[in-house]
Amino acid sequence: MSMMKAAIYQGRNDIRLEQKPIPAVGPKDVLVRNLRSGICGTDINIVKAGGGDLGIGLGAEFGHEMAGEIAAVGAEVPREITVGLRVGINPITAKRAGRRKSLECSGFSQYVLVEDAELDRNLYVFPDDVPLEAAALLEPMSVGRHGAFSANPQPGEHIVVLGAGPIRLLAAASLLAEGIEHVCVVDIDRWRLDHAARLGARTVDTSQTPLADGLAAACGSVNVYGRDVRAGCRCVYRRRGRARAV
Repeated sequence: MSMMKAAIYQGRNDIRLEQKPIPAVGPKDVLVRNLRSGICGTDINIVKAGGGDLGIGLGAEFGHEMAGEIAAVGAEVPREITVGLRVGINPITAKRAGRRKSLECSGFSQYVLVEDAELDRNLYVFPDDVPLEAAALLEPMSVGRHGAFSANPQPGEHIVVLGAGPIRLLAAASLLAEGIEHVCVVDIDRWRLDHAARLGARTVDTSQTPLADGLAAACGSVNVYGRDVRAGCRCVYRRRGRARAV
C-alpha cells in the first residue's frame, strides 16, 4: 500500500507528522498532489484550544487552503479533468460530507482526495502563469470576495473595509479588481495599511486619526442641518470567522 505524509491533529498544541495510506480513488473522484497550502486562523485557534470538537476531529487530517496538480482520475470523471491539471480546491464541496468536514480537507497532507470531482464546483483550474503561492489563496479570496460583494457595491459608491487582515485585504483587492474605485481600508497597523495602499485603496490609520475624521477625509462629508457628517458608505468587516457586509 502506497503511503503519504500527513499532518494530524491530536489535541491542544499537538500536531504530528504521520504516515497515512494514499486515498483510494473512486470512479467519480480525483487525487490531487498537494503543492502549496495556507494556514488559516481557524486552524491555529482550533489547535490552540484543543478538544477535537471545534471543526477538526482528534486524529484527523486537516487544512483547507490548498493548490496542487491532479495525480489520478477516476473512470467516470468528466473528460476535461485530466492528470497534470493545476487546480485549487473548494473544501466545502470537496467531500460528500460537505461543509461539516470542510476543515478536514487534507490541506496539510501530500495528497487530497476530491470526491465527485467537477470543474467549477470543487476543482478550479489555474493557468501555468499563476504562481502556486497565489493559487493557494483561492479559498480565503473567495471568503473576502463573498463578504465584499454581499454589500452589492456599485461603481461610484464609497466602500469601507474595516480591518486590514488577510481576508479583508482580499476583499479590498476584489472590489478594486471589479472597478469599484472608492475603497477605503481602516486599521491601526501601518504595515497592513501600506499593503492596502499598494492595492490602490485609500487608508485610515485609527491609531493616529479618529475614525469619523478619517472617513470624512477619505469619503467626503455632507452638511445636514448645519452640521458636517460623513457621506454615506457601505462597510465590509469580519466577525466570528466570516466576512460580512452592511
